[in-house]
Amino acid sequence: MSKKGSNREALLSIYLKDFFQWKNLLGFELTNIVLEQNHADKNIDLTAVDIRRKLGIYMEIQLTKANKHYLRRIQEMMNSYPESVIIWIAQSFDSMLLGELETWMTKNNKQYIDFYAMSISEEALKELHRLNQMFKLDIYDEMRGLDVINPLLQIEHKLINLHQNHCGNVAIEPETYDFSRPDNVKKMLLSVLNKRMPYYLNFHYRKKANLHDHVLTVGSGRSNISYRTSVKNAKSLAFVELYFDSSREDDFEEFKKIEKTIRQKVHPQIQVEDRRIGVYFQPLETFEETLEAIADLFEKFIQFFSPYIYGRKEIRRIDGQVEKTVGDTYHITLKRVDYSEAMFFDEPYETEESYRIKLEEQSEKIFRY
Repeated sequence: MSKKGSNREALLSIYLKDFFQWKNLLGFELTNIVLEQNHADKNIDLTAVDIRRKLGIYMEIQLTKANKHYLRRIQEMMNSYPESVIIWIAQSFDSMLLGELETWMTKNNKQYIDFYAMSISEEALKELHRLNQMFKLDIYDEMRGLDVINPLLQIEHKLINLHQNHCGNVAIEPETYDFSRPDNVKKMLLSVLNKRMPYYLNFHYRKKANLHDHVLTVGSGRSNISYRTSVKNAKSLAFVELYFDSSREDDFEEFKKIEKTIRQKVHPQIQVEDRRIGVYFQPLETFEETLEAIADLFEKFIQFFSPYIYGRKEIRRIDGQVEKTVGDTYHITLKRVDYSEAMFFDEPYETEESYRIKLEEQSEKIFRY
């Protein structure tokens, strides 16, 4: 996935995962489609399985013209997965570049790889641009507008080496969870959150697992502000919180000024201290009940805080007081969280994918030699 236009590519990846009819294009079903941040030490945009042939499918997505840089990434994928289907999606392809890849595959004996080069239509690119301008929580429900674009993807080149009856070795058994393992608990929790709130796009990305870390961290849409949650933390409490890095302390202080409103809109027992806005509670009687309680809380957090984080609402206070309105309800206009006009509009909204790309760029600077 390219560094420029990463949000649009993230949107395309989510659409291809949840809505696109792959069988119409490839002639076989894709299952277990996953947005990967890191897979076998390589960044891969989408992975999937051809369940009938037990073959892994690995995709590279870019919204620019195919080039040498991405050619090398495709070659790395082929080296890592010598029995697979590799799909390269780009705005357009050069025949000489594809010829170079085919020659390389022959020379390096890539006889158990099927390869597809697919271009994305200009109409689809325009629609992705439109989606990317929308309020972030509204995008998912609007993605079906891509359904009417025909063709959305078009096969420009393919090299079929595998017999249609070839059988690979990819494990396709349903994933099971050992709830005594924190990494498994977090996977299950993320699955519940994604199913409950698919419109929150950062839930579509797998998170890196740590064997002993009980806390699931999810990007909020702004750098150095994140959602954190756990079924059972070090104090044996379940919780959902919005966490502010020290660089965002001023933002936290602005929200702290409207603590009463947050309690009214999110939860009466919410705590606002130590750069954290959170609800902490004893796990419920069953694991499933605790997961549902966390999902309920998380949705309230997202619905309340996201409009401010994504810039749809401004944070204002009226004479330092909450203004009471008809029906004993409360209204407050919030002052914009500490961004100047220039800073606010220049700072890109952060997605799980753009966060990965940022870490990638930092790594390149540190380890280049």
